[in-house]
Amino acid sequence: MRAWEIAVAAVALVVCLAVGLIAAERLAPQPTVGVVRFDAEITFQTATPLIDLLERARDDDQIAAVVLEVASPGGLATSSESIFHTLISLRARKPLVVVVDGLAASGGYYMAVAGNRLFAPASSYIGNVGTRSGRPDDPSISSDELSSGPYKLEGGSRFDRIRQLQLVADAFVTHVVAQRAQSTVNPLQLTADEVAEARIYLGSEALALGLIDEEGSRADAIDAAAALAGLTSYQTVDLPARYGYLAPAPQPIDVAVAQMVANAPPGAIYMLDSRIPLAADEAGQPAKTQHSLGARQPATTFSSILPQAEGIAP
Repeated sequence: MRAWEIAVAAVALVVCLAVGLIAAERLAPQPTVGVVRFDAEITFQTATPLIDLLERARDDDQIAAVVLEVASPGGLATSSESIFHTLISLRARKPLVVVVDGLAASGGYYMAVAGNRLFAPASSYIGNVGTRSGRPDDPSISSDELSSGPYKLEGGSRFDRIRQLQLVADAFVTHVVAQRAQSTVNPLQLTADEVAEARIYLGSEALALGLIDEEGSRADAIDAAAALAGLTSYQTVDLPARYGYLAPAPQPIDVAVAQMVANAPPGAIYMLDSRIPLAADEAGQPAKTQHSLGARQPATTFSSILPQAEGIAP
């Protein structure tokens, strides 16, 4: 082979390599940080699609880390627990960072503590770890129905309901203490008994007590998620859009909570912001509620609503 032929072949090889590298960089899937926002009351209807989405992100090899943005006053205990365990499962596979947007109370905070890192603004509302339910009745006899045991119709005595309420609360407190005590950034400074007092703290107070890791925003959470995943080059993607989930139309808080209570099973236990009253009907069961913090409009965030509640005792 003549010299000029060797030179042409070498140039062609270099060009092919360069084109190949450029094409690979553009066509190969780039590591991705997935972002999802949850800004609703925790109900059967809102928890199910979130859980499905989180499970898809957990099993998606292109998603290297997940950021969950929370703005929730909590809701049903069973749904809150289901979301928490789903988040723990996701965290076992890839980094999970949570950022609070205004409010993570009760079940909303239950979700938040599942993250490897927890960010919140100084003015946000954090905590309210505990449970609540309608006042239980003693078993009664139905005039038009037979039952095989004294508690078949009611499921137990009022003391059973009180005991069950406390058991759920104890599990909530235990998980919060376990997750926050193991933080490598800002471990919990409260005892389990102090956590169980169910206080609501400002973000700045929560930071001092180890209830969150750092003050920060969604951008800070995304940076932290990428760092935990060891990413130097990455893209971010909205997970609901990626998987084709449509966000439900936002509802005023009083309407959403009233629907949650109406659709809940008898004797339901709630992990719901203590400033949202569960009014009782004539039978003593939770009825349609009026939210003391004001109605949320589609473009309004909890951070703009909650300052109105300064005079309301948690």
